[in-house]
Amino acid sequence: MPELVHLKIVIILTFGFTLASLLGYCSIKFKLSPIMGYLIAGFLIGPYSPGFVADKEISEQLAEIGVILMMFGVGLHFKWQDLVRVKNIAIPGAIGQTLFATAITAIVMHILGWSWEAGIVFGLAIGVASTVVLVRVLDSNNLLRTQEGKIAVGWLIVEDIITVAAILLIPTLAASLNGQSYSPAQVVGAFGMAIFKFFILAIIMITAGRRLVTYLLTKVQNTDSQELFLLSILAITFVIATASALLFGTSIALGAFIAGMSAAQTPLRKVVLQTAEPLKDTFIVIFFLSVGMIFNPLAIFQHFGVFLLILAIIVIIKPLLAFLITTVLKYPPKVAVTVAISLSQIGEFSFIMAEQATKFKILPSVGYDILVACALISLSINPSLFKLLNLGQKNSTA
Repeated sequence: MPELVHLKIVIILTFGFTLASLLGYCSIKFKLSPIMGYLIAGFLIGPYSPGFVADKEISEQLAEIGVILMMFGVGLHFKWQDLVRVKNIAIPGAIGQTLFATAITAIVMHILGWSWEAGIVFGLAIGVASTVVLVRVLDSNNLLRTQEGKIAVGWLIVEDIITVAAILLIPTLAASLNGQSYSPAQVVGAFGMAIFKFFILAIIMITAGRRLVTYLLTKVQNTDSQELFLLSILAITFVIATASALLFGTSIALGAFIAGMSAAQTPLRKVVLQTAEPLKDTFIVIFFLSVGMIFNPLAIFQHFGVFLLILAIIVIIKPLLAFLITTVLKYPPKVAVTVAISLSQIGEFSFIMAEQATKFKILPSVGYDILVACALISLSINPSLFKLLNLGQKNSTA
């Protein structure tokens, strides 16, 4: 029996990585995000497409590891300095845009028959854009180091923080759906307590935890063993993630995020990043493969009106809200347009949010299918919008 499980894992990785490589390459050639290729590869080995069907349970277990390493990477890349520089626009802008987008989505989905809890979670999931995709697109269009590029990245960092906080609220929402009645005050109290625990854990890890992590990694680095250094990074990540869940009641994914934040504050940040990046990227591919596997395109045709509404919120309403907020804050039109286009897509945090909500049975399966379809379309449109923006700026300069 164990040999059969091992064989299934090898087969999943063989088909998955092969297709992901081919389709990721094609996506890049067409100036698109490779995430599109990974999602399509997952669909092709999933139960809703003909041909080889991967073992869904094993894929989901591998994806859980992918989420942990992805969140560790997000924490490792997290820089407070990037946010502080643009705090006057990024903080009010991201909070305002997220609240409005979430409210609009929740109202629309409640009218269509969803629970308020599902509508709120879904609104938060589509309210956040992919920082990974944005940085790549900005860099390829020579916008990353411009004022508008820095504001867009800072804006998305605030959205990431909001999403991290929102994930803490999911267990409370799930409990209310399972018959436990909560008053608004109790919900706020539970959310406040979860945030309090999260910040206490973050403070511990960034102070005493940072010193301990620095000490351990420095000792291991002195052995000049690359594989031992990588193993130590993984051990520290999983120990912190597991301890966070057991002692503070946070999710393992959030614990991994804090582990990344604490590692980012050490003098060995660059070495950790360089060592862990290839492994993290590998499991990110596995994560998106698993997302693509559970995508059922028939659900889109069965709920085509809902799909169009959600897509419109992502590529029209969200950017419009960002444009209006940026304009009200008296920033130049170039900044407003860049920030608006930056938000016309969804990515990795959207899937993590939806994955957690699906696990707690808050989000219906059709919500996940719509999310994947909207991600495929928004990720394909977004680079083209930036190309048009860049071309327009060149023409205006000329």
